[in-house]
Parts: sequence; C-alpha cells; structure tokens
Amino acid sequence: MKYILLSFSSLIAMAVHAQNVQRFHDRLLLVDTHNDILEQCTGKGFSFDQNLKGKAQSDLARFKQGGVDVQIFSVWCDGTQKNPFAFANRQMDTLDAIVKRNPDKIVKVGNTKELKQAVKKHKLAAMFGVEGGHMMEDNLANLDSMYKRGTRYMTLTWNNSTNWASSAFDETASLRTPQKEGDKKLVKGLSAFGKEVVKHMN
Repeated sequence: MKYILLSFSSLIAMAVHAQNVQRFHDRLLLVDTHNDILEQCTGKGFSFDQNLKGKAQSDLARFKQGGVDVQIFSVWCDGTQKNPFAFANRQMDTLDAIVKRNPDKIVKVGNTKELKQAVKKHKLAAMFGVEGGHMMEDNLANLDSMYKRGTRYMTLTWNNSTNWASSAFDETASLRTPQKEGDKKLVKGLSAFGKEVVKHMN
C-alpha cells in the first residue's frame, strides 16, 4: 500500500510539473532560427503542409504541436550548385506556395510588428535565412531580391568561400591537408566588395 501511495504521489507531482511547464511555455515566444525543410522539399518533392512523419523531422502540424511561434526557414545549397540564386528562389517558392495554401496557419513576416500580429493570431510567423553568400552570386540586386522575398539573415559563407569572403572551413584547410607548392593561396577575410555586402545588409 505504501508503494502504491508513493507512486500515486509521484504521478500527481509529474502532472502538476507538466502543467507548470506548459503554462511557462505558453507565455514565451518560441523562435527556431534554422530549419532545413525547404531543401528537403525541393530535393525530395515533399510538401511540409502534409504529414511528413517518418520522412522529415518537421511539418506544419508538428510546428503547431511543438509550440513554435516563429520559424526561420533555411535556404541552402552547397558551393557546387549551378545557378545558386535560381535554386534559392525555388526553395522560397516552396514556402510561398505553402503560405498561400494555409493562410490560417502560417504567414510570412518581415518585421517585429508583423511577427507580433502573426503570433497574436496563432499563426506561424515565417522568414528566410540564406545559408551562404554564394547564393547571391556576387550581385547586390540579388541580395535585395532575397530580402524582398522575406530573407532576414544571410551568412557570408557556408563551408565554401565566395569571391569576397573566406570561410572558416577553407581558412583551416591547411590543418587538414598541408598546402603544396603551387597551390593558390587563400586570401582570408573580406574583400572590398565583401565589406560593401556587409554594409548593404546592415
């Protein structure tokens, strides 16, 4: 009987704790700053407004179940992708299509006011994060275009360097593979155009 009472008390304590955690969670704004589902949708033909359990780690229903208020969707390709700007736009098209089909569940936002309005209406607030400056193809007009589509951050590099910024992966390449005579020496840091890109983003 003593063990049964202890077990029952433990169950009550866990239930109260779970309620407290849920109340605490409900008062907070939950922001996920990186999700790769767009690349999976583009590459595998998924649509994340469908049930993707067993296929991907995210879908629209599970964002809601997990209490995610704001999602920054990563736009990504590696440095070998041909026409990376066009590829970035294909991924952005994927999100735009899902937003159009589900206006009661998800909305793209571009500033704090729009974000707060979306959360107040219990909609997922969505933005883009571009993973790698190579996707703007050395063109500030492309950067402006991605911003207009909802991009709110861009990493200067991914593993690959650009013509105007060196990546940490490339900067530490000599630690993995010692440089041979005749190898082109990497210019580290930002070029003059790289500094212009940073100023333009700011």
